Amino acid sequence: MARDWPSIYGQELPFKIRHITQFVTEALKNGKLKLKKELNERLIYHDPCYLSRGVGVIEEPRAVLKSVKGVELLEFDRHGPDSRCCGAGGAARKVFQENANAMGRLTIDEAVEKKADRLILSCPACYAQVNEAMQGYNKQIRITDIMELIANQLE
Repeated sequence: MARDWPSIYGQELPFKIRHITQFVTEALKNGKLKLKKELNERLIYHDPCYLSRGVGVIEEPRAVLKSVKGVELLEFDRHGPDSRCCGAGGAARKVFQENANAMGRLTIDEAVEKKADRLILSCPACYAQVNEAMQGYNKQIRITDIMELIANQLE
C-alpha cells in the first residue's frame, strides 16, 4: 500500500509510510529501544510477499531479529525477493484453501527441516495462513509475530 496511497490520496503524502520493523530498526540503532533478555533460539524468518517483493523491506526484519542476544537467524532456501508465498496471497486462502494450506505446509516443512526453534512472521495474513496450515499437521513449530517477539525482549 505504500506505493498505492499517493494515488488514492491524490497527491504526495505528507508523511512516510514505514513498516514497523523499519521503525524498530531505527529505534534500536539510536537507543530509543533497548532489548534486555537473551533468547537462545534458532529463528527462521519468512519474508511476506508484499513486504519483500512489493516494497523491498528485507533487511530490516533481519536486523531486528539479529539485535536479540543469543539468536541464530536461519534462512529459508527461498528468501527475500525470492521468498515463497505462505499461501494466503491474492486471496488464495479463501478461494483455494487446500492449495493455500499445502503452500503454508511447505513453509512449516522447511522450518522444521532446518531445525528452527521458532518461525517468525511479520504479516497478519501469513500468520493466519501458516497457523491454519499447521492445524492437524504432523509437523509443528512455534509461530511468533516479529513484534510479539521483540515486545517480550524489551527492557
